Amino acid sequence: MKILLIFTLYLISGPVSCFNVIGYPGGSVMIYCNHQKSGGINKYFWKVETEEYTYAQTPNTWIHKDRLSLFNSDEALVVMYRNLRLQDAGLYQCGETGEWNHDVNLTVKPDPCCLGPNTVAGYLRETVIISCSYPEEFKTNIRFLYKWTGEFFIELIHTTETQKDRCSISDDRRSAVLRVRISDVREDDGGVYYCGAEERMGSIRYKSFFTEIQLQVSETSSPSTTEKTQVSSDKEDFSTSGSPVIIITVSVCVALLLMGGSALIFYKLRCTKMIQGSTSSPKRMEENNTISHSACDYEEIRDIRPHSGSGSTALYSMIQTPTAPSDPPNTVYTTAQLPSNPPEETKFSS
Repeated sequence: MKILLIFTLYLISGPVSCFNVIGYPGGSVMIYCNHQKSGGINKYFWKVETEEYTYAQTPNTWIHKDRLSLFNSDEALVVMYRNLRLQDAGLYQCGETGEWNHDVNLTVKPDPCCLGPNTVAGYLRETVIISCSYPEEFKTNIRFLYKWTGEFFIELIHTTETQKDRCSISDDRRSAVLRVRISDVREDDGGVYYCGAEERMGSIRYKSFFTEIQLQVSETSSPSTTEKTQVSSDKEDFSTSGSPVIIITVSVCVALLLMGGSALIFYKLRCTKMIQGSTSSPKRMEENNTISHSACDYEEIRDIRPHSGSGSTALYSMIQTPTAPSDPPNTVYTTAQLPSNPPEETKFSS
Protein backbone atom coordinates (compact mmCIF):
# COMPACT_ATOMS: atom_id res chain seq x y z
CA MET A 1 0.00 0.00 0.00
CA LYS A 2 2.86 2.38 0.87
CA ILE A 3 4.65 1.63 -2.39
CA LEU A 4 1.46 2.22 -4.37
CA LEU A 5 0.92 5.56 -2.64
CA ILE A 6 4.46 6.71 -3.40
CA PHE A 7 4.18 5.60 -7.04
CA THR A 8 0.85 7.42 -7.43
CA LEU A 9 2.33 10.61 -5.94
CA TYR A 10 5.29 10.45 -8.31
CA LEU A 11 2.96 10.12 -11.31
CA ILE A 12 0.80 13.05 -10.18
CA SER A 13 3.77 15.29 -9.42
CA GLY A 14 5.42 14.86 -12.80
CA PRO A 15 9.15 14.32 -13.48
CA VAL A 16 11.32 13.58 -10.48
CA SER A 17 14.96 14.57 -9.83
CA CYS A 18 17.16 13.50 -6.90
CA PHE A 19 19.74 15.56 -5.02
CA ASN A 20 22.16 14.67 -2.23
CA VAL A 21 22.27 16.81 0.91
CA ILE A 22 24.95 16.40 3.61
CA GLY A 23 24.30 17.22 7.25
CA TYR A 24 26.06 16.60 10.58
CA PRO A 25 24.79 15.51 14.00
CA GLY A 26 23.70 18.53 16.04
CA GLY A 27 23.77 20.73 12.94
CA SER A 28 21.09 21.89 10.54
CA VAL A 29 20.36 22.01 6.82
CA MET A 30 18.44 24.61 4.85
CA ILE A 31 17.11 23.27 1.54
CA TYR A 32 15.82 25.53 -1.27
CA CYS A 33 13.46 23.64 -3.59
CA ASN A 34 13.13 25.74 -6.76
CA HIS A 35 10.93 25.19 -9.82
CA GLN A 36 9.79 27.24 -12.79
CA LYS A 37 6.16 26.57 -11.92
CA SER A 38 6.63 27.54 -8.30
CA GLY A 39 4.08 30.01 -7.06
CA GLY A 40 1.24 27.86 -5.73
CA ILE A 41 0.21 27.67 -2.14
CA ASN A 42 0.03 23.89 -1.58
CA LYS A 43 3.72 23.06 -1.07
CA TYR A 44 4.96 20.20 1.11
CA PHE A 45 7.98 18.34 2.48
CA TRP A 46 7.85 14.75 3.63
CA LYS A 47 9.98 11.72 4.48
CA VAL A 48 9.22 8.85 2.17
CA GLU A 49 9.99 6.12 4.69
CA THR A 50 7.71 7.38 7.44
CA GLU A 51 5.14 9.25 5.32
CA GLU A 52 5.40 12.26 7.61
CA TYR A 53 4.12 15.31 5.72
CA THR A 54 4.59 18.95 6.54
CA TYR A 55 2.65 21.48 4.47
CA ALA A 56 3.31 25.14 3.86
CA GLN A 57 0.02 26.55 2.61
CA THR A 58 0.37 30.16 3.80
CA PRO A 59 2.50 32.32 1.49
CA ASN A 60 5.57 34.12 2.91
CA THR A 61 5.13 32.64 6.36
CA TRP A 62 7.24 30.24 8.41
CA ILE A 63 5.47 27.02 9.42
CA HIS A 64 7.12 25.22 12.38
CA LYS A 65 6.63 21.57 13.25
CA ASP A 66 8.97 20.09 15.84
CA ARG A 67 12.51 20.44 14.37
CA LEU A 68 11.19 21.15 10.89
CA SER A 69 10.29 24.59 9.49
CA LEU A 70 8.91 25.50 6.04
CA PHE A 71 8.68 28.84 4.29
CA ASN A 72 6.47 29.19 1.21
CA SER A 73 7.75 31.95 -1.09
CA ASP A 74 6.95 32.74 -4.70
CA GLU A 75 10.39 31.57 -5.86
CA ALA A 76 10.86 28.38 -3.83
CA LEU A 77 9.97 26.21 -0.89
CA VAL A 78 12.52 26.70 1.89
CA VAL A 79 12.94 23.75 4.27
CA MET A 80 14.83 24.12 7.55
CA TYR A 81 15.80 20.92 9.40
CA ARG A 82 17.41 21.65 12.79
CA ASN A 83 19.38 19.67 15.36
CA LEU A 84 19.97 16.74 13.03
CA ARG A 85 20.28 13.19 14.29
CA LEU A 86 21.69 10.09 12.66
CA GLN A 87 18.21 8.60 12.30
CA ASP A 88 17.09 11.64 10.29
CA ALA A 89 19.02 10.35 7.28
CA GLY A 90 16.92 9.02 4.42
CA LEU A 91 14.95 9.93 1.31
CA TYR A 92 12.73 13.03 1.36
CA GLN A 93 10.61 14.84 -1.19
CA CYS A 94 9.78 18.52 -1.60
CA GLY A 95 7.34 19.91 -4.14
CA GLU A 96 3.95 21.32 -4.97
CA THR A 97 0.92 19.07 -5.17
CA GLY A 98 0.09 18.13 -8.78
CA GLU A 99 2.81 20.43 -10.20
CA TRP A 100 6.40 19.41 -9.44
CA ASN A 101 8.64 17.66 -6.89
CA HIS A 102 12.31 16.93 -6.11
CA ASP A 103 13.75 13.95 -4.30
CA VAL A 104 16.27 14.80 -1.60
CA ASN A 105 18.65 12.18 -0.21
CA LEU A 106 19.71 13.42 3.23
CA THR A 107 22.94 12.01 4.65
CA VAL A 108 23.84 12.65 8.31
CA LYS A 109 27.43 11.70 9.07
CA PRO A 110 29.66 12.39 12.08
CA ASP A 111 32.81 14.45 11.61
CA PRO A 112 35.55 15.37 14.15
CA CYS A 113 35.18 19.04 13.23
CA CYS A 114 31.52 19.17 14.18
CA LEU A 115 31.12 17.71 17.65
CA GLY A 116 28.49 19.40 19.75
CA PRO A 117 28.00 23.10 20.54
CA ASN A 118 30.86 25.35 21.64
CA THR A 119 30.68 28.31 24.01
CA VAL A 120 32.39 31.68 23.50
CA ALA A 121 32.55 34.50 26.07
CA GLY A 122 32.18 38.05 24.76
CA TYR A 123 32.35 41.36 26.63
CA LEU A 124 30.54 44.60 25.98
CA ARG A 125 32.34 47.13 23.76
CA GLU A 126 35.19 44.69 23.12
CA THR A 127 35.99 42.34 20.22
CA VAL A 128 35.18 38.65 20.17
CA ILE A 129 36.41 35.96 17.77
CA ILE A 130 34.17 33.08 16.72
CA SER A 131 36.18 30.24 15.20
CA CYS A 132 35.05 26.94 13.79
CA SER A 133 36.50 24.12 11.74
CA TYR A 134 34.73 22.89 8.64
CA PRO A 135 34.62 19.47 6.89
CA GLU A 136 36.78 18.54 3.94
CA GLU A 137 33.70 18.30 1.68
CA PHE A 138 33.23 22.08 1.84
CA LYS A 139 36.79 23.37 1.40
CA THR A 140 35.97 24.82 -2.02
CA ASN A 141 32.48 26.04 -1.16
CA ILE A 142 31.27 29.40 0.09
CA ARG A 143 31.39 29.42 3.89
CA PHE A 144 29.52 31.72 6.22
CA LEU A 145 28.35 32.58 9.75
CA TYR A 146 24.63 32.73 10.55
CA LYS A 147 22.75 33.64 13.71
CA TRP A 148 19.70 31.67 14.81
CA THR A 149 16.96 33.96 16.18
CA GLY A 150 14.74 31.16 17.43
CA GLU A 151 12.54 31.25 14.33
CA PHE A 152 14.90 31.73 11.38
CA PHE A 153 18.53 32.29 10.41
CA ILE A 154 20.17 35.67 9.75
CA GLU A 155 23.33 35.77 7.68
CA LEU A 156 26.14 37.83 9.21
CA ILE A 157 28.96 37.40 6.67
CA HIS A 158 30.37 34.90 4.15
CA THR A 159 33.76 34.20 2.58
CA THR A 160 33.15 36.26 -0.58
CA GLU A 161 33.28 39.32 1.72
CA THR A 162 36.01 40.64 4.00
CA GLN A 163 34.08 43.20 6.03
CA LYS A 164 30.38 43.66 6.72
CA ASP A 165 29.14 46.10 9.36
CA ARG A 166 30.91 45.13 12.60
CA CYS A 167 32.02 41.72 11.28
CA SER A 168 35.18 40.68 9.45
CA ILE A 169 36.00 37.18 8.21
CA SER A 170 39.15 35.19 7.48
CA ASP A 171 39.49 31.67 6.11
CA ASP A 172 42.50 29.45 6.82
CA ARG A 173 42.15 26.71 4.22
CA ARG A 174 45.31 24.92 5.29
CA SER A 175 43.88 24.19 8.74
CA ALA A 176 40.24 24.37 7.54
CA VAL A 177 39.31 27.01 10.12
CA LEU A 178 36.88 29.88 9.65
CA ARG A 179 37.26 32.94 11.91
CA VAL A 180 34.80 35.80 12.31
CA ARG A 181 35.59 38.91 14.38
CA ILE A 182 32.72 40.89 15.89
CA SER A 183 33.82 44.31 17.11
CA ASP A 184 32.10 46.59 19.62
CA VAL A 185 30.16 43.70 21.16
CA ARG A 186 26.63 44.57 22.23
CA GLU A 187 24.20 42.88 24.55
CA ASP A 188 21.93 41.69 21.73
CA ASP A 189 24.91 39.96 20.04
CA GLY A 190 24.51 37.09 22.48
CA GLY A 191 22.82 33.97 21.17
CA VAL A 192 23.34 30.91 18.97
CA TYR A 193 25.51 31.07 15.85
CA TYR A 194 26.23 28.52 13.15
CA CYS A 195 29.16 28.13 10.79
CA GLY A 196 28.16 26.59 7.49
CA ALA A 197 28.74 26.12 3.78
CA GLU A 198 26.57 26.33 0.66
CA GLU A 199 26.15 23.86 -2.20
CA ARG A 200 24.32 24.51 -5.49
CA MET A 201 22.93 21.69 -7.66
CA GLY A 202 20.65 23.00 -10.37
CA SER A 203 17.09 23.24 -9.10
CA ILE A 204 18.14 22.63 -5.52
CA ARG A 205 20.66 24.40 -3.38
CA TYR A 206 21.23 23.89 0.29
CA LYS A 207 23.19 25.24 3.22
CA SER A 208 24.70 22.90 5.76
CA PHE A 209 25.22 24.33 9.26
CA PHE A 210 27.79 22.09 10.91
CA THR A 211 29.11 23.92 14.02
CA GLU A 212 26.98 25.53 16.72
CA ILE A 213 28.48 28.34 18.80
CA GLN A 214 26.78 29.89 21.83
CA LEU A 215 27.98 33.45 22.40
CA GLN A 216 27.59 34.64 26.00
CA VAL A 217 27.91 38.41 26.48
CA SER A 218 28.74 39.92 29.88
CA GLU A 219 29.57 43.37 31.23
CA THR A 220 33.31 43.20 31.98
CA SER A 221 36.13 40.85 31.11
CA SER A 222 38.30 38.92 33.58
CA PRO A 223 41.99 39.95 33.84
CA SER A 224 43.21 36.76 32.27
CA THR A 225 40.85 36.80 29.29
CA THR A 226 40.04 39.37 26.66
CA GLU A 227 39.03 37.14 23.82
CA LYS A 228 38.15 33.47 23.69
CA THR A 229 38.20 31.20 20.68
CA GLN A 230 37.56 27.56 20.02
CA VAL A 231 40.78 26.80 18.16
CA SER A 232 43.92 25.85 20.06
CA SER A 233 46.11 27.25 17.30
CA ASP A 234 44.92 30.75 18.20
CA LYS A 235 46.26 30.29 21.72
CA GLU A 236 49.59 28.99 20.39
CA ASP A 237 49.93 31.97 18.05
CA PHE A 238 49.18 34.34 20.90
CA SER A 239 51.75 32.72 23.23
CA THR A 240 54.41 32.72 20.49
CA SER A 241 53.92 36.37 19.62
CA GLY A 242 53.59 37.41 23.27
CA SER A 243 56.88 35.85 24.52
CA PRO A 244 59.24 38.61 23.23
CA VAL A 245 56.97 41.27 24.69
CA ILE A 246 57.07 39.58 28.10
CA ILE A 247 60.88 39.25 28.00
CA ILE A 248 61.35 42.91 27.06
CA THR A 249 58.92 44.04 29.75
CA VAL A 250 60.69 42.02 32.46
CA SER A 251 64.13 43.32 31.35
CA VAL A 252 62.96 46.94 31.51
CA CYS A 253 61.47 46.40 34.98
CA VAL A 254 64.71 44.86 36.30
CA ALA A 255 66.77 47.74 34.87
CA LEU A 256 64.47 50.31 36.47
CA LEU A 257 64.69 48.54 39.83
CA LEU A 258 68.51 48.52 39.69
CA MET A 259 68.64 52.21 38.79
CA GLY A 260 66.20 53.07 41.55
CA GLY A 261 68.18 51.06 44.13
CA SER A 262 71.46 52.71 43.15
CA ALA A 263 69.93 56.18 43.39
CA LEU A 264 68.49 55.37 46.82
CA ILE A 265 71.86 54.16 48.18
CA PHE A 266 73.65 57.25 46.85
CA TYR A 267 71.03 59.52 48.41
CA LYS A 268 71.32 57.81 51.82
CA LEU A 269 75.14 58.11 51.84
CA ARG A 270 74.94 61.78 50.96
CA CYS A 271 72.39 62.45 53.70
CA THR A 272 74.60 60.64 56.27
CA LYS A 273 77.60 62.83 55.43
CA MET A 274 75.52 65.98 55.67
CA ILE A 275 74.18 64.96 59.10
CA GLN A 276 77.70 64.22 60.44
CA GLY A 277 78.98 67.59 59.20
CA SER A 278 76.11 69.47 60.82
CA THR A 279 76.64 67.81 64.25
CA SER A 280 80.38 68.65 64.35
CA SER A 281 79.88 72.37 63.55
CA PRO A 282 78.23 73.35 66.90
CA LYS A 283 81.12 71.79 68.82
CA ARG A 284 83.63 73.86 66.90
CA MET A 285 81.62 77.01 67.47
CA GLU A 286 81.41 76.29 71.19
CA GLU A 287 85.17 75.81 71.41
CA ASN A 288 85.77 79.06 69.52
CA ASN A 289 83.38 81.02 71.76
CA THR A 290 85.00 79.78 75.04
CA ILE A 291 87.14 82.47 76.68
CA SER A 292 90.61 81.12 77.42
CA HIS A 293 92.16 82.15 80.64
CA SER A 294 95.44 82.26 78.85
CA ALA A 295 94.21 85.34 77.01
CA CYS A 296 94.61 87.43 80.21
CA ASP A 297 97.66 88.13 82.44
CA TYR A 298 97.16 88.84 86.03
CA GLU A 299 99.64 90.92 88.11
CA GLU A 300 99.53 90.93 91.88
CA ILE A 301 100.53 94.24 93.45
CA ARG A 302 100.98 94.06 97.17
CA ASP A 303 100.50 97.29 99.08
CA ILE A 304 103.07 97.36 101.87
CA ARG A 305 102.23 100.83 103.02
CA PRO A 306 101.25 101.12 106.68
CA HIS A 307 97.55 101.09 107.30
CA SER A 308 95.45 101.46 110.24
CA GLY A 309 94.71 97.87 110.26
CA SER A 310 97.24 95.14 110.89
CA GLY A 311 96.56 93.24 107.71
CA SER A 312 97.96 94.03 104.35
CA THR A 313 95.79 94.57 101.35
CA ALA A 314 96.57 92.82 98.09
CA LEU A 315 95.82 94.68 94.95
CA TYR A 316 95.30 92.92 91.67
CA SER A 317 95.34 94.39 88.24
CA MET A 318 94.53 92.60 85.01
CA ILE A 319 97.02 93.12 82.25
CA GLN A 320 95.82 92.26 78.76
CA THR A 321 98.39 90.47 76.67
CA PRO A 322 99.01 91.53 73.12
CA THR A 323 96.22 90.53 70.80
CA ALA A 324 98.41 89.86 67.85
CA PRO A 325 97.72 86.40 66.48
CA SER A 326 101.37 85.55 66.50
CA ASP A 327 101.75 85.93 70.26
CA PRO A 328 101.31 82.72 72.18
CA PRO A 329 98.51 82.70 74.71
CA ASN A 330 100.63 82.65 77.93
CA THR A 331 99.46 83.94 81.28
CA VAL A 332 102.08 85.94 83.28
CA TYR A 333 101.70 86.64 86.97
CA THR A 334 103.94 89.36 88.59
CA THR A 335 104.12 90.33 92.23
CA ALA A 336 104.83 94.01 92.58
CA GLN A 337 106.17 95.54 95.82
CA LEU A 338 105.06 99.04 96.72
CA PRO A 339 107.81 101.49 97.93
CA SER A 340 108.50 101.63 101.65
CA ASN A 341 108.23 105.35 101.84
CA PRO A 342 104.91 106.85 101.46
CA PRO A 343 104.51 108.61 98.25
CA GLU A 344 104.49 112.30 98.10
CA GLU A 345 101.12 113.78 98.37
CA THR A 346 99.95 115.44 95.33
CA LYS A 347 98.35 118.72 95.96
CA PHE A 348 95.99 120.42 93.69
CA SER A 349 95.37 124.09 93.83
CA SER A 350 92.07 125.45 93.14
